[in-house]
Amino acid sequence: MLQNMAGDARERMLAAAFEIAKRDGVDAVSTRVICAAAGVQAPSLYHHFGNRAGLIRAVVDVAFEEYFHRKDVVIATDDADPRTRIAAGWDAHVAFALAYPGLYPAMYPTSGPLSKHVERSGALLRAGFDELEQVGALRPGITAALATNALRAALRGVAHAVAANPGSDDNDLTSVVVRDSLIKALVADPAGG
Repeated sequence: MLQNMAGDARERMLAAAFEIAKRDGVDAVSTRVICAAAGVQAPSLYHHFGNRAGLIRAVVDVAFEEYFHRKDVVIATDDADPRTRIAAGWDAHVAFALAYPGLYPAMYPTSGPLSKHVERSGALLRAGFDELEQVGALRPGITAALATNALRAALRGVAHAVAANPGSDDNDLTSVVVRDSLIKALVADPAGG
């Protein structure tokens, strides 16, 4: 019974921190606010997460679980056209940044240490470009490594921009212009096109 109560307290704190970070960013997640929202005392937070930084890491882990779930859905749609697959992956990433504007910068920080999940995300992207390179779908002179780095840089830049201004009318157009330009630069024209 005590374990259930402890687990419930951990989940309440994590849920409260996630909602605040999602809406207002991780800087808005304070020990006092989370404990009040979860109905616990500060020692409970320290017991479950070590400190505020541990709580933030747990929140980022939950956000990445959602991110990878969404990406799995996109990857499961097996479109033979590499341009369509890359565009769908890009759109899913940008949509996530728009849905979680407060959390996205903590997941993909522009400086400092990166989460282990960023490596996983990069490995998935690289695997996709490795496949395209093997079947000759990349433009001449473009390697899987170069394509991965270019797409990652552009995608994070656009995602950070839309997360910083989630209500902007230009978000969709900005994303599409950068996405389509990059795909055109990286992926060979389809046969006959």
